[in-house]
Amino acid sequence: MVELRQTREVLDVRDTSCANSTFDDVNLSNSTFANVNLSATRYNQANLTNVHIEDANLSNTILVNVNLSNVKIENAQIAGMMINGIQVEELFQVYRAAHQSGSE
Repeated sequence: MVELRQTREVLDVRDTSCANSTFDDVNLSNSTFANVNLSATRYNQANLTNVHIEDANLSNTILVNVNLSNVKIENAQIAGMMINGIQVEELFQVYRAAHQSGSE
């Protein structure tokens, strides 16, 4: 086990397993994560402002008490996605129907 406490280090971690690790009060801003497995991880009191997530699998993910202001989701698979108990696919169907009937 490696312990880093009250230090400022730049880490270059490659081809490594850090499974079951704990990060508390850690600044990882401006870091890059590529080809990583973050499944079953938990984030509490996390600042994810200006995060760019690309080519990611977020299936079965739960977001609770999150600020999604100005979040953009593009080219996403939304099957089964719910917001506040409402199916997003159904919202899009209603939106499209209203948009089509309003443009005629």
